Amino acid sequence: MKRLGIIGGLGPWATAYFYSRVVELTPAEKDQDHIETLIYSMPQIPDRTAFLLSESGNAEDPRPALIKVGCTLREGGAEVLAIPCITAHAFHKEMEEGIGLPVVHAIRELGEACRKEGITSLGIMATDGARMSRIYDDTLSEYNVTCIWPDEPGQKNVMEMIYQDVKSGKKITPERFTSVSDKLFSLGAQKIVLGCTELSKAKTDMDPGEKCIDIIDVLAEACVRECLK
Repeated sequence: MKRLGIIGGLGPWATAYFYSRVVELTPAEKDQDHIETLIYSMPQIPDRTAFLLSESGNAEDPRPALIKVGCTLREGGAEVLAIPCITAHAFHKEMEEGIGLPVVHAIRELGEACRKEGITSLGIMATDGARMSRIYDDTLSEYNVTCIWPDEPGQKNVMEMIYQDVKSGKKITPERFTSVSDKLFSLGAQKIVLGCTELSKAKTDMDPGEKCIDIIDVLAEACVRECLK
């Protein structure tokens, strides 16, 4: 069994929920069957979307802090790393090279899941940073999956759900969520991914429906597989 390290705090709720899903998805009959896990939660890591969207270069670079946290986990004995922040996957290559450990790639795992289910068009609810960096579009194109993004008002609603609801400790508004999901389905999405880990809170605040894929579950399942194999 490999030791799991979690680069956390991005945000804190997503980290806590992600670890709970790792526990729930681990086939265990007793405490000792669970995966040894190191969690380093650093909410002070600079905002990933702000950095990716910064045209002037004034936004603080989150990469040094991400790598520092990963190296601390490696020094503590972690063998596999996970980062329950999808926007940070824009720096996936730099993190692996800087830390020296494999970082489970949530979007590639999503691509494999889409391939198994025969999904070729996927609605994306994610941050502006994830959208601008094309981490979904470029990665999922390798799996023959077309990404369908919300229109401008819909993307604004997604960002408000992430920043004004979840990151502010509030519940996601069902009407706001449904307005975005309904439009994505009307544009041809076979399923929708809750593609920012903060949006997984939709499952605890409301019923997002069976056609929604939770990126946290995708990442947690992959971590369990990698640590137990």
